[in-house]
Amino acid sequence: MKKLISLLACIVLLTMVCPVMGTADPLTTEPVTFEIAIGRQVLDLSDNFNEKLAAQNAEADTGIHIEWIELITDSSTERVNLMLASGDMPDAFIATLNESQVSKNLTQFVPLNDMIEQYAPNIKAQYDAVEGMWDKVTMTDGNIYTLATGAYTNPENWAGGIPVINTAWLDKLGLEVPTTMDEFYDVLVAVRDGDPNGNGQKDEIGLEFCENDWCTHILEYGGFWGFTNYYKIEDGKFIATPLTDDFRAFLEYFHMLAEEGLLDVEGFSQTNQQWQTKAKDDRCFMFYTWTANGLFDEEKANEYEVFAPIKAGSSDPVVSGEVNAFSGNRFGFAISKTCEQPELLLQWFDRQNVDTKTKMIWRFGEEGLLWEMDGDTVYMNYPEATEEMSVENMKYTYGNTDMIPALLMPNEIPQPNAEKSPTSAIRTEMVNEITPYIPAEALPVRSVPAEKISERELIYTDLKAYLDGFVATSIMNGLTDADWEAHLANAEAYGISQWAQWYQDYIDGNF
Repeated sequence: MKKLISLLACIVLLTMVCPVMGTADPLTTEPVTFEIAIGRQVLDLSDNFNEKLAAQNAEADTGIHIEWIELITDSSTERVNLMLASGDMPDAFIATLNESQVSKNLTQFVPLNDMIEQYAPNIKAQYDAVEGMWDKVTMTDGNIYTLATGAYTNPENWAGGIPVINTAWLDKLGLEVPTTMDEFYDVLVAVRDGDPNGNGQKDEIGLEFCENDWCTHILEYGGFWGFTNYYKIEDGKFIATPLTDDFRAFLEYFHMLAEEGLLDVEGFSQTNQQWQTKAKDDRCFMFYTWTANGLFDEEKANEYEVFAPIKAGSSDPVVSGEVNAFSGNRFGFAISKTCEQPELLLQWFDRQNVDTKTKMIWRFGEEGLLWEMDGDTVYMNYPEATEEMSVENMKYTYGNTDMIPALLMPNEIPQPNAEKSPTSAIRTEMVNEITPYIPAEALPVRSVPAEKISERELIYTDLKAYLDGFVATSIMNGLTDADWEAHLANAEAYGISQWAQWYQDYIDGNF
């Protein structure tokens, strides 16, 4: 509730701030060209970034030409690392840097602290209006080297995967929605044995998951036991869940389901397409998803309803997510030390943040196709796809979604439109329904020293690989007392205590 109040306060403050409106006057009367590296999605069907309306508007407005170095997102990390290592840098980066690349190369970027008030009045006004915004972009040496891009938050993303069950199957079986773990088990058995899809085959899957799908992981089901990850935070304390009795109980219960054919164990290795094919073949009772509407036509999707997780362990049940989660890219815009006119380039960036309409044109292209404004409120549209272009193609071809030289502030976030963007409206409604199960505490958002990032990465890479394997093996093969004792020793050997202490120190602000 406090976070929701905080968000509303941010919105009120922002509506009181009058943005510094752009003018028709260019920023320079001399020909100026900057080179900017920017992320490009494979779904982008444009030939060049300067084909996009926002880029054309920016040049007409500022008098500055941009030569875009377009980096495909799947391979951009390696290319940026080469730039940083060689010193052969563009004038700026947009949506191509990560925290590690910035923190380990601070001397290669321009500190913006003293320049912002004079050259970035739009940024200053907008950041001043949101509590904690300056902290998000301030590095540990007290300097600001990067400015945020994308969207400050997105209510659709406050929850991760949302649990859904096929209530039409329950009706066919004469069953109610389960509210206890015993009832849950009985329902899964009835689904397995009762042929609710009516095809005369015993092919129904009680619980589906897919480790290759970002929102359908097996650990989402751990929410019944109070966790959806290898950690949780309670009363400011970082808890490594793989060491808890609840984690063991989760593994033992799911091994039992696997042995009895109530869980699709192919989920550990199958692809997104494979599990989605099973769902579309009317075989899956329960799974975690973005929305059922993303898988099925409207009639079939309506058979699936949000299923509140049942309490199975010592903690209250949860779903993954964070209310009012900051989803912007804190390292979205940075100016290289090699840039000869950093003040002018900062002015160019600030001009792209002048108002909501300018930002939305960068994000999704011209108003009227993918979005529209009614007063100060932005609404999303979802036009019909064509043979040449899906809606996702349109987002990246006409705009660049969140890989843009702008940050939508809380009061500028697009709202769902039940008529023109029904899937978005359905997702928002589902998130609202499951919000009471989103954990109240989350990790803070701030920068840490480069050496601490390296320390965390060094520990967690091998630790996660071990834990992923242990979960799969335990669910597939079972877990004895000896196995559990061996796991506790192995987890310790892989550094789980050091990893947990790293995050506790992070929460406590010890570095």
